[in-house]
Amino acid sequence: MLVAQSADTAILGLVTDATGAAVPGAAVTIRQPETGFERILETNAEGSYELRYLRPATYTVDAGAAGFRTSHTPNVVVQVGQQVRLDFRLEIGDVVETVEVTSASPLLETESATLGEVVSRERIVNLPLNGRNFLQLATMTPGVIIKEESNGERTRIVAAGNRDVWAQVNINGITAVNNRSPFVNFYPSIDAVQEFKVQSGNYSAEYGGQSGANVNVQLRSGSNDFHGSLFDFLRNDNLDARGYFRPKPLEKDVLRRNQFGAIIAGPVIKNKTFFMGGYEGVRDTKQHAQTSIVVPEAQRRGDFSGVSTAVIDPFSGQQFANNVIPQSRLNPVSVNLINNWMPLPNSPGVQNYAGLTGDKVIIDQYLTRLDHNFTDTDQFTFHYIYSSRDFPAVSLNPYFSSDNRTFPNQSLGAQYVKTISASMVNELRFGFHKGNIRRLNPRSNTDFRIEDLGIYNFLQGGPNGRPLRPDEQGFPTLNITGYLGMQELAASSNLDNSRTYQWVDNLSIFRGKHSIKIGGDVRLHKDEATTNNWPFGSMTFTSDIANNAAAAYMLGFPREVLTPEGVPLSNVSQWRTGLYFQDDWKATQKLTLNMGLRYDLFGLPKETNGVTRTLRFDVPGPLRLFPETPGTFEQPYVNQYNYLGPRFGFAYRFDEKTVIRGGYGIFRTAGQFDNMNILQLNPPAGGSVTVLNTATNPVATIDNPAPAEIFPENPFFNVVSVPPDRKRRNAYIQNMSFQVQRQLTRNDVLEVGWVANKGTDIDTSVRNFNQPDPGPGAVQDRRPYPEFATIRMMLSDGLSTYHSLQSRYERRLTNGLSLTAAYTWGHMIDDIHETINRGGCGCQSARNRGTAERANSVEDIRHRAVIGYVWEILPNKQWSGISKAVLGGWQFGGLLTLSSGQPFPVNQSGDSQNKGGQEASRPHNFGVNPTLDNPDPALWFDTTAFVRSSYEGGPGLYVPGSGGYGTAPRNPVVGPGVHTWDLQLGKNFAMPYNENHRIQFRTEMFNTFNTPQFANPGGTLGTGSFGRVTSMREVNANRQIQFGLKYLF
Repeated sequence: MLVAQSADTAILGLVTDATGAAVPGAAVTIRQPETGFERILETNAEGSYELRYLRPATYTVDAGAAGFRTSHTPNVVVQVGQQVRLDFRLEIGDVVETVEVTSASPLLETESATLGEVVSRERIVNLPLNGRNFLQLATMTPGVIIKEESNGERTRIVAAGNRDVWAQVNINGITAVNNRSPFVNFYPSIDAVQEFKVQSGNYSAEYGGQSGANVNVQLRSGSNDFHGSLFDFLRNDNLDARGYFRPKPLEKDVLRRNQFGAIIAGPVIKNKTFFMGGYEGVRDTKQHAQTSIVVPEAQRRGDFSGVSTAVIDPFSGQQFANNVIPQSRLNPVSVNLINNWMPLPNSPGVQNYAGLTGDKVIIDQYLTRLDHNFTDTDQFTFHYIYSSRDFPAVSLNPYFSSDNRTFPNQSLGAQYVKTISASMVNELRFGFHKGNIRRLNPRSNTDFRIEDLGIYNFLQGGPNGRPLRPDEQGFPTLNITGYLGMQELAASSNLDNSRTYQWVDNLSIFRGKHSIKIGGDVRLHKDEATTNNWPFGSMTFTSDIANNAAAAYMLGFPREVLTPEGVPLSNVSQWRTGLYFQDDWKATQKLTLNMGLRYDLFGLPKETNGVTRTLRFDVPGPLRLFPETPGTFEQPYVNQYNYLGPRFGFAYRFDEKTVIRGGYGIFRTAGQFDNMNILQLNPPAGGSVTVLNTATNPVATIDNPAPAEIFPENPFFNVVSVPPDRKRRNAYIQNMSFQVQRQLTRNDVLEVGWVANKGTDIDTSVRNFNQPDPGPGAVQDRRPYPEFATIRMMLSDGLSTYHSLQSRYERRLTNGLSLTAAYTWGHMIDDIHETINRGGCGCQSARNRGTAERANSVEDIRHRAVIGYVWEILPNKQWSGISKAVLGGWQFGGLLTLSSGQPFPVNQSGDSQNKGGQEASRPHNFGVNPTLDNPDPALWFDTTAFVRSSYEGGPGLYVPGSGGYGTAPRNPVVGPGVHTWDLQLGKNFAMPYNENHRIQFRTEMFNTFNTPQFANPGGTLGTGSFGRVTSMREVNANRQIQFGLKYLF
């Protein structure tokens, strides 16, 4: 039975006689005993044979011809995406005579220049995986890292200088990545995963649309025997080490985790139809003790007599008598809200409030796979996954204790493989992927209204704007600088219904020395989404008013007001089509050339709800939003069509144990959906207006935050725009590599190589394209486009380069031991911080970035080593009885990760450059290297290397020729690295009633030696955490122990 998802999974080779001459017409028989599959091939005139679309499994291969003895090779292991080359040299004799060849499956990659690695099932199920997330094992591929959050909500993959937004993860050939973000939506239970392949670069023209890591996951399938597992994994903080920042007598963080499920697979009809099905659940609860500052009771009555600084009347400019605000001056709305929505102190000291924050993880996943063999030439595969993932969270402020984030996701895929002839096979595939995000405010769609709080005229877009709909209602953010906030746990309220429909057709043709593939991948991406930052509005109270932030609040005078943005819903769709031609030409017996050409057509996205608008810089007259009639759609972009991507690679067998490989290719990347649906934040559907209260004689109050008397008739909206030339450029990446593979022994292989790429037209966004240069005077008057406030501009002009030395050693399973070690030295340089929805460019000057922004990338990891190993103590023939029971069945595994840190930016607080904030404000650096020889959490870098920059005079504040901008480069400091060693110890107990049934008990330790895994230190000059490490990484921050029990059959 043929069941597979990629034509790259194949057995191929050459049949020759003892002199090396080709044997045409030889019979090659390939069998897979577990499913009864058998296929007989005939070699062509060159003596070559090839069988593609095999499922990952273990095969036996026989080759014979008239006048020659039959050559028999058992235990040929075929992994996903692997082309196993198996050559036969036949001996003269009778065809009924058999010669058994015991050579292991080849370790060398002799057919392709593709970079990557197959992660086998043996490693997936036996290595310690935090959260049982199989994608962690992708890091055993050189140049690959993953970014993971502690609750397992989101995993992103970065490969060889390519960004995480360019990664692709496929399950049985169907995409599993969200349209708007690079996050993976599905994490099948590792007991349901057969294996997966990580392609980190220079893959064939069959794959495109992105240029980063390409991960192909194969679900397990059934066979003629039933097999499966039941499992349960438990964690409890009583077994865990203390966090670095939670020493005694502080309480430890609370962790309760249970991960459980079952997988079963087997036959429906022997040799004909097979199934696999399963369920996995996760119940995880975390609680973290935290402290903060709340306004004490006396100050809620206006009594600030205990404060050493003067509390100033913003109207008279005089200090209130005895620092006590008269009762008549207290704003009743402020008094009511603080008494009902901010807790009172419960702890002595400055940090006068202690409480718990936390979150839960509730996951229920159901999956199934069905394989059916209609005939020997017609095969069908189907899979379906449903995953409900809920993440309720708890705020430190008990009055805002609920934030429910749910992710109901679905994946469906069907594949039909038709063998047209011995040299021609066609594959047709359809898939549907649905990734939902529902992050709703608990007060949305209820009877709650902002007016119930005593706050009026707080409309979307200001006092002349529209009222908020019921689904847009929520508690506005009330931020008193330095105090516990009164705000919803999530400042935003998001809905995201991401759907992808996928059609794929691949035709494989085998002619002589050419293995040709022609095909296409057509996808319809649809996304209904809300994108917002401040849907309910916000008010910030600072010491600029009354010389005390809490006093400003009690008086009811916010310093800055952002009107509600609303929750506009966009409906964006886009067609993406990729067509390709790939020819793998066996030029000689030693040289294979991989030649391909791909054309990607990324259609212009279309929005059907009529909520997207953009600025048009190409239209004469005042700068304004288009379409000019709200509620209609006008295409904001001009498309580009020159997206050809040539691919070339070679694999040369220098000798029987050495292969030299190299390649070059151009990869086009599809733009993110945020290039389009973020345009819904423009008025009238969305958009906010900033109101700045003057420090003296303020007018805006908490009960009337956007009064008409200070609100302009034509307010200065914060808007979003496409580039001035309107061209929708999609980044193109040039990947290149050169590698040498050497088989050291029968079971050991080493590869070393150079891997590089160059990125052009990388998409990013500047937070404020309308930012003035540093200087005196009102910011709004100095803006390049004074009709608007901030203009978030989506651009495609980023550049990057990456060079690396990558090496990998693998020891195939021998005497119970298997080991893989990967090491990468890399250097990445770019001129942007992140892509559009990952933080923007991080630049100082929005419109004139130039070479000043070129620096080490935040993804620049110089050294990274990952070692994974599994050792199973094999039974000794002399063991019996008690000795066999005690000494046998033990299994050890480990995953060691050593990585240098990543560069991060250093900025400064406030707006001493007087450019309106938004973009980075960097301090000055006068050539002093901030790196310390012995960095410590208390002082990670030399903070004296940086001095505040300003547009005006002062010691060290202004540098002639800098234009008031800071002279510090981007990302001048390198943060802490990663040093973790995860271990697994297991014991298998065979069941007396069936030797194929066993119970496995295992203990897993993550960060076994409790090495502190520090997060980056504070990088903002002017804050108390500047230069100090105050937090840990989200994953493996301290030692955690997990117990597991499995029943395997």
